[in-house]
Amino acid sequence: MSLASVHRRRRDFRLLIGDGVCFSLMTGAGEWQFVLFALALGYSEVTSGLLATVPMFLGAFVQLITPWGVRKIGSLRRWVWMFAAIQAVSLVPLVIGASIGSMPIWVLYIVISIYWASGYMTGPPWQTWFTSLVPRGIRPHFWTTRSRWIQGFLGIGLMAGLILQIGEQAGRPLIAFAVVFAIAALSRTVSAVLLSRHSEPNPGLAKQIEPPTPSTIRRLFADRRTRGLLLYMLAFFLCVFVTAPFFGPYMRETLGLEYWQIMCVQAGTFGSKILFLPLVGRLTKRFGPGKVLWLGAVLTTPAAVFWLISDQLWWLVLLQVYVGFGWACWETGSFLLVFDTIPEEKRTPIMTVYQLALATMMTIGSLLGGGVLELMGTGMKGYAILMTLTSGMRLVSLFLLASIEPSGLRLRHRARTLAIRTRGVIPGWPTIDVSVIEQDSSTSKEGDDRE
Repeated sequence: MSLASVHRRRRDFRLLIGDGVCFSLMTGAGEWQFVLFALALGYSEVTSGLLATVPMFLGAFVQLITPWGVRKIGSLRRWVWMFAAIQAVSLVPLVIGASIGSMPIWVLYIVISIYWASGYMTGPPWQTWFTSLVPRGIRPHFWTTRSRWIQGFLGIGLMAGLILQIGEQAGRPLIAFAVVFAIAALSRTVSAVLLSRHSEPNPGLAKQIEPPTPSTIRRLFADRRTRGLLLYMLAFFLCVFVTAPFFGPYMRETLGLEYWQIMCVQAGTFGSKILFLPLVGRLTKRFGPGKVLWLGAVLTTPAAVFWLISDQLWWLVLLQVYVGFGWACWETGSFLLVFDTIPEEKRTPIMTVYQLALATMMTIGSLLGGGVLELMGTGMKGYAILMTLTSGMRLVSLFLLASIEPSGLRLRHRARTLAIRTRGVIPGWPTIDVSVIEQDSSTSKEGDDRE
């Protein structure tokens, strides 16, 4: 590699980290405050909670034009930084609405839908562009390093909770929201500038992206491993978003936490990720992303139920430290598996369709959660049912993961063996030779390996 190429790559690495830092500041200061902003405007817990997913679905539907748009413009870089800039602009109406102290709910939903649409339009092209900037051999190390910066500045962005706390104490809570949304808009503006300065090692890649027509989708999703990985990820987020949009209202309205206390709980998650990401990177290098994904999936399965143990602040922060490690494993494993499984020339159309499916699952999950709260009430009983439900659903989703990563815990085989042995001790039930099952399982695994 020439000296110029080495210099360019190092410059790109710095820009990738800089963009990630600014994006994280936007997310922590802006995106994470949408639900709390709706609550501050006086809207109900369910209406505010659904603000986290319904605009996301609308935005994901609009972003289906991304593959056509990238081909038309002919540059992944140009497309990404343009829509990053649009996302920055979409936050300006929130600054204005918070400043004047009112915003109709339908306007709020439209503005946040534009925010999500522009953000989604940057995602798949950026993922395709990323692999041309970062070689596969150093990708796990660079990703964990970048992730530590991202989590650190996401935590700094979440310190917007202090601004909200000061605003509430001063009797100007909505002005405080105007300030944090302005910070978010400025951060994304800087992010867009940094994205425009990246290099584009493979400029012809934009022209290779196929539009997601029905025939293209069938062909691209024909690969069993690609299809299985994305289906598991969709199922997992369906389970997560049964409760995820309602944690903010739960902490604010049911537990009565102050903004600074909510910030401490959230900081537990991101502080934990920063602390454990080097370990997760080493685990990924040693055992592979599949097993690390398994670890994250198992650790996060009972997390929601643990919220019912105590409402003490120290417990909630400690719980989020545990959750942060689980999410660090899950996110690192799934992200790297996407890169390893889906070729870069296919990634943009596949991930564009996946984003729509993901937003759909998130919306369905949130509607299910909202329905439970409407039926059972927004008190402790309703939230207890909701948190138990999501943990049970996550447990079931592990069987989908077992179908694509049997090397993790071989869950399907062990569950089947346990069921057979349980039948064997019940009087009157015929016994089955477990060794035959084990032989069948081994034969099945060999068939999967051949695929």
